[in-house]
Amino acid sequence: MNSATHIDFASLRLMVNTPFHWAIIFIALFGLLVSCGLIYRRFTQESQSSLTTQKAAGLNKYTHLSLLILGNVIALISVLLFLLPFQVKAPTSTYDVLITNGFKQSSYNEDFNIIGIDKSKIDKALKSANRIWLLTTPSEKSKDNQLLKEWLANNYQDKVVVITAIEELVDIWSLSKLTYSNTDIENYAIPTLLQVFGDGLSKIQWQQLNAFNQLHANKLDTTDLITKISNVEASKPLNKSTPAPNAIKFTFYKSEPITGLSFLQWPKQLILGQALTITGRFQHSLDNNTKFELSLVSNGRIQDSVIVQSNHTFSLSSTSKITGLFNYQLVLQELPKNDINKLVAVNVKNSDKRLINISEDIAFSVINDNQPKVLIKQSAPSFETRRLKQWLSETGSEVTVISQISKSKWSQQRVNTSQAINKAQPTELTKAILDNYDLLIVDSRMLLALKESELDALYQAIKQGLGLLINADGALLSTENNNRDKLSKLLRFFQLTPIDPSLNQVAAKWPNQPSLAKGEVISPQAITINMNAKQGQSLVESATGQALVVKQPLGLGVVSLTTLNETYQWSSQITPAYYSAYWQYLLLNLSRAENNTRWLIPSPKSVAKVKNFENICFISSLEKLDVPNMKLTTYPLSTHKQCGQFITALKGWHSFKVLNDKQTILSEQHRYYYSEKDFPAWQQAIKHQASEHQLESGNLNKIMPSDVVAMESETAHLSSTYQPVNKFLLWLIMFISLIVLWIEQKWRSS
Repeated sequence: MNSATHIDFASLRLMVNTPFHWAIIFIALFGLLVSCGLIYRRFTQESQSSLTTQKAAGLNKYTHLSLLILGNVIALISVLLFLLPFQVKAPTSTYDVLITNGFKQSSYNEDFNIIGIDKSKIDKALKSANRIWLLTTPSEKSKDNQLLKEWLANNYQDKVVVITAIEELVDIWSLSKLTYSNTDIENYAIPTLLQVFGDGLSKIQWQQLNAFNQLHANKLDTTDLITKISNVEASKPLNKSTPAPNAIKFTFYKSEPITGLSFLQWPKQLILGQALTITGRFQHSLDNNTKFELSLVSNGRIQDSVIVQSNHTFSLSSTSKITGLFNYQLVLQELPKNDINKLVAVNVKNSDKRLINISEDIAFSVINDNQPKVLIKQSAPSFETRRLKQWLSETGSEVTVISQISKSKWSQQRVNTSQAINKAQPTELTKAILDNYDLLIVDSRMLLALKESELDALYQAIKQGLGLLINADGALLSTENNNRDKLSKLLRFFQLTPIDPSLNQVAAKWPNQPSLAKGEVISPQAITINMNAKQGQSLVESATGQALVVKQPLGLGVVSLTTLNETYQWSSQITPAYYSAYWQYLLLNLSRAENNTRWLIPSPKSVAKVKNFENICFISSLEKLDVPNMKLTTYPLSTHKQCGQFITALKGWHSFKVLNDKQTILSEQHRYYYSEKDFPAWQQAIKHQASEHQLESGNLNKIMPSDVVAMESETAHLSSTYQPVNKFLLWLIMFISLIVLWIEQKWRSS
């Protein structure tokens, strides 16, 4: 008989797997029948003897017979249980632990750096885990990682598996097999829970786990995987509110924050005169009372500085007066406890060595680009145009301001131009004048007062590339002005309505807007008109999505309206860099478009790193262009935008050139590439944010309190498996029963 059979007794199981086991059972049963038969025959032959009763010490022959048979049965059962596979049901963990970068301890006996969990609870969770995955990368070969590997190998050697990418873990889950060598393969069960310790995973790594989980949640057999993928219903996202019962659950226990700077933003390329504004967040450990001085340093000279504490946002600014490639430093220095009220730089050589001193490179380039020529024509002088003229002059732009003083008197001002001003110079807008400028700024009353010839010249200039910015107010809603009909060619693409009084106080929001430092506040601005571009776009909006600056393409140029007519107040309320960023953004979007080939500016929110592919794009109307070391592809839905991917292993500045068919340089741009170890606090914060986002989106279980981690580990994710029973007790019962039978035989014989 070759079939395997098992007999269950509640939590116990007797296994009969081989013919040898069946032979033992048959021999034992045959021996039991023979022994019981001999005992019965003996008692039958001696039934008339009085000696038996006397030797029974008061037991009658039936009781004596029953005890002997019972002893033989107990001996038989104990022998069978001792020889056959006998198992007991035991709970087994079905959860794994994933240890990511940042999981470490200060010294061998101190706690790990996981928030809210001490070493004993982490040790208990690791002991209860079915498998421990250690995620490492080639760049993470620090002393701390080596000590961690040694500690895990000494304490959990049979559980630890080192992986270098999440793809390896997903592959093992997909195959349900774990390979130790070419010949050693172990069946591996997919866990019901994965506990993540450390800094966590990046957004891409979580996407890889979630992609596998969506497939795994709707299947029990990996042979159905291809069918599931081809099934449209199976490819739909999971309902996060009611996850599938067999989906893998995730929990995340994050490490303590590294002291440093995170979520930095700064422009990677500036135009000469444009302010450099650096914003970000300072993160520190749980000690919120320690103060630090954060300084923006260039060639050993402090350009700007601020006092920061844990989780504070900051803003630093500076302006370069020359073009070139620059590497400033953000220097973070801990202030001594007895001198926290003074803004001083700590000399690390002479101060306490325990004081934290961190420096991060801030690389950017400054170019001498052609500044837009701006013409301002206004119905009366205003603080708004006065501050704008001052700022444009500082950035090197050529500015002309024409202001109406009275009904027949005008004043003119020119900045950054060699053209002399004379009384005979015309003040009316003509095609010859408008062709010399890239942007015209007018207020609503001046726009309504323009002559028909001026409007015709303006309309033709816009179609040929001029940008028009109208400071809009309630005057555009007036129905009494006869010139309103003449403006229909310029305003027909806009919907203008009176503003709701409850919505007239607004705060401006635009892409890549500089963050305000702690303590900086901008007063809301009052607007008098509500507007929308029917076919254009909103450049600036309020916090509620209300359009504040809109533009509408017209030919090669644009027509735009703004209701923010008091931006000059920003210069006195906060750092001037905020005002500069706003107007640089408008000029780039509204001024006469360049026909030259130009590179697109990198995003201020990200940094380029070595060994990572980066998309680099430029715009050109020319064909047959070449970029050395890059293969170009046309950007989708764009006829003039081309992009290429670049990767390097060298940290530092790299130059990118666009060449025509004659190998003439049409445009050049410099970009700085950082090493993989730069900005460690920022890298940790990105992983923390991505992992916590999984929790908020429902892909992670809620993080449990630290005092129930062990309980969750041992009870919530357990399965029942059978393990061999300790047979010492069975051996003892068998030994005692055989000794009793032997004593009884000797006693009867004597």
